[in-house]
Amino acid sequence: MKAPMIHKIADNNGSIATSYATFDSVQAFNDFVDSQAAVLNTHNRGVLKRMNERTASRIRKSSTWYGSPNPKDVSELNDHKYFLGMELLRTIQPKIKDKLAEYIKLISDQILSKPKVAYNDRGLGVFSFDRAAMGLYRLQPTRKKKPIENIISQLQIELDTSNKTTAVKSVFAYFKDRKSSYPALRLYLMSGGNAKVEGDELLYVGLGCAELVEFMEVRGVAVEVNTLLGTSFNDNVVMGVIRIKRFQDRLDKNQLLLMTSDPRYFRYRGFKSLIALSDHFGLNIPDGLGSLKENMGKDFVKEITEKQDGYAVFEQSYSINEAVREVTQIIENYTQQISKK
Repeated sequence: MKAPMIHKIADNNGSIATSYATFDSVQAFNDFVDSQAAVLNTHNRGVLKRMNERTASRIRKSSTWYGSPNPKDVSELNDHKYFLGMELLRTIQPKIKDKLAEYIKLISDQILSKPKVAYNDRGLGVFSFDRAAMGLYRLQPTRKKKPIENIISQLQIELDTSNKTTAVKSVFAYFKDRKSSYPALRLYLMSGGNAKVEGDELLYVGLGCAELVEFMEVRGVAVEVNTLLGTSFNDNVVMGVIRIKRFQDRLDKNQLLLMTSDPRYFRYRGFKSLIALSDHFGLNIPDGLGSLKENMGKDFVKEITEKQDGYAVFEQSYSINEAVREVTQIIENYTQQISKK
């Protein structure tokens, strides 16, 4: 595979402080990590080996660091590509929805109103099977003149086909008065968390983002979603920017939660990627793999976007209240921008 381009950002003193690379998809990022991990320099290869040893030790001790259930071995973590916290998701997501409803009702009613569903009989929009079923009835075939026509009618009755219609004419659904002129929004999410954060607490930022994307797109706002996966050490910042959703795509919630909120992914393949990225940038990462600084994601995005509007950054949110606070702040900032235009 082709190695990603290396980008660098200098600090105010003129020295190189930040190195980063961009990836068009989660698959492209995973392919890079596996490819680069196979050609690490001697130092970084030793860091990866010692990381594997620590990981195996935590698994033997049934640590909650990787979320639940506990993985069986290191290879299971290395092969982990799908979000497994669906049971936890079903518990937490309704709570986030309820919390958000308390905050955004005023914004929804006054500025970003949710378009209402309307129906028509002209074929505009999406056919609604539920609406058509409200007036569904069976047509009784009349006797035909030709014997073959009578046989066909009888077969249709037996097979229960071609003899149904509906009294409801307006069966095509569309959004009424939906605006298409709202400026697009580009989201960045800082993945993972420092060592003291429990595995399942990583889930909130991804769920908060998923709710924000749904809230915005149903109102006609195109949204792009990117994950930031990085670390800082020895006056260096190492960052990978991985696109999860293009503006025109539907959100793949599995990929979003895997990359931003899954402790199994972040605390093995995510750590492995920090080693791979550092090696690709020509840096020797320490055994501790560096740390996440406060507002690291916001500071990084501010540099690469050159002060343009139309973006927002999630930092680490380790509780429902923190995630909701970040979502509502992003919505408020966005509505302030469009109200000025």
